Amino acid sequence: MSSTPLERFGELHERWSDPWDTARSWYERRKRAVALACLPRPAYAAVVEPACGIGAFTAELAPRCARLAASDGLEVAVRRARQRLAGWPHVSVCRRRLPDGFPPERASADLVVLSEILYYLDTGDLDAVVDAAVRALRGGGELLAVHWRPRADDAARDGDSAHRRLRERSGLEVLVTHCEAEFRAEVLGLR
Repeated sequence: MSSTPLERFGELHERWSDPWDTARSWYERRKRAVALACLPRPAYAAVVEPACGIGAFTAELAPRCARLAASDGLEVAVRRARQRLAGWPHVSVCRRRLPDGFPPERASADLVVLSEILYYLDTGDLDAVVDAAVRALRGGGELLAVHWRPRADDAARDGDSAHRRLRERSGLEVLVTHCEAEFRAEVLGLR
């Protein structure tokens, strides 16, 4: 199966302002809390979050970093994320499409966040995203991956296989793993 087309996400954003109910859903709120609790450090200097959607996770991560570069491939998602994050001057949100959705500077991030995106990518795009994420990390940097475990109808794979591929491809050391019936959160480190 190919990567899920960006247009599919555009259709969802046209119908709903919060397509995955990230603001009210107990699953979404709890998943973010658990993922943030998995992070080994209390704060990060520079964070990169591609595929940020409307910025729900970004808003909760913002207090824990000095600089946060978020991006999404959809203009409507970028606009909504910018509105949500308007009170955080150290957070930037721009339009970038994966697999190229990383700032151009190499080794610039202490943390890269890949949340609810990898399972939508075919193997070629997933590998390109993982390679870009690893290139973005500074020495000692960390990568947080958080994904729903079942397979969505429009996804190229399920969350578990996305995480398996991430671990195999990245060569990063697994620092933290949290796995339950609905989602998996992992922190991998560059040593």
